[in-house]
Amino acid sequence: MKALGAGGALSAFAGSTVAREAHGREAAVESEDDDANSTGTVHTVETLIRAPATNPNRPVDFFFQPTGLYVQPGDVVKFVFRTPDHNVVAYHPAFGMRRRVPVGVTAFSSPLLGWRPESIPGEQIEPPAEMGGDGGESGGEQSGADTEAGSEDGPVPDTWLHAFETPGVYDLLCSPHESFGMAIRVVVGDVTETQFETANPDALPEPRAGPVGLARAVLTDPSLLPETVVSEGSIPWEALEANQGNGS
Repeated sequence: MKALGAGGALSAFAGSTVAREAHGREAAVESEDDDANSTGTVHTVETLIRAPATNPNRPVDFFFQPTGLYVQPGDVVKFVFRTPDHNVVAYHPAFGMRRRVPVGVTAFSSPLLGWRPESIPGEQIEPPAEMGGDGGESGGEQSGADTEAGSEDGPVPDTWLHAFETPGVYDLLCSPHESFGMAIRVVVGDVTETQFETANPDALPEPRAGPVGLARAVLTDPSLLPETVVSEGSIPWEALEANQGNGS
């Protein structure tokens, strides 16, 4: 699983430009065509780890927040790696998986990302806390604007941006944690018809062609139906049926 993330570390399939963030580090903006100079809205998605798990098959919850997102063509999604060792990978034949992005969209993948190395003190031994507790000599994880601005009191998360140009439904995964359910659906524009949508996990192609492990349940969750994502605009992880505490 991790090899998939490493193998797709920097997408060779998509055109890219570079956006300079306020803290001065450059972050690649991946685009589905050669014109990556999008002027659309920027939406934020965070990579998170939370305990205790909502499913006994997970050691903890690994998830994108939100887990469903509706954007307009040309909008940019900014992935903020609040917890480390995650990536963002499209379900695409180039990565050995059945396509779960619009036809014509090339494969794209982020590298594995985490805390910005320059934000970790050189003498620090222990890793920063991943779930809000105390971790390492620099203290616990910071959040919100203070972290993004580069607070000296805590680690600063990496960011990766992707411009969504083509309307349709995009299913994405974190390759190290897909089996634990770490997947996300992005609906671009009002095109909600797909060749892969099903509400029955058993009707999905078998892994590796189809989603692996608990990602199969996430991507077939009723709350992530494309029409629901469009109508709601944003679907938090907590809204998924399996996270309602009803024994799903």
